[in-house]
Amino acid sequence: MKEEKTTNKFSISGTFKEAKAYVDTRLKLFQLQLTERSSRLIASIMVDGVKVVLVLFIVFYLSLALGFYLSELLGSTSLGFLATGGIFVLFFLIVRLVEPKLERKLMNLSIRRFLEKWTDEEDDIVEKTNGVNDEEESQN
Repeated sequence: MKEEKTTNKFSISGTFKEAKAYVDTRLKLFQLQLTERSSRLIASIMVDGVKVVLVLFIVFYLSLALGFYLSELLGSTSLGFLATGGIFVLFFLIVRLVEPKLERKLMNLSIRRFLEKWTDEEDDIVEKTNGVNDEEESQN
């Protein structure tokens, strides 16, 4: 009987230890979640960087092809590449004219993508939880 009373006693030091353990666990969980989210964002940025480099290569080779094609049509290599350069100057001027609208749209797109990658984990957890619940229901 005395053993039951001692184990059921309220202990401030025991409660403090439990609270400290809980806070430590929550901090470790926060660090792991932050690490996962950061790595997901960094990986996304790296993949986007690779995509940009590949698009630059594509534009470079297509502009070379256009330059040579226009050279044949115009009968002069320098005129063909000058016309290709003129097309790029025209693209630059168009982008310059719509720069504020384009900047706003790109900013909104990047914020949306950032938040999407940042909150992906929560969606994964919900999907995993729903998958477990679906399996349990199908077994019953």
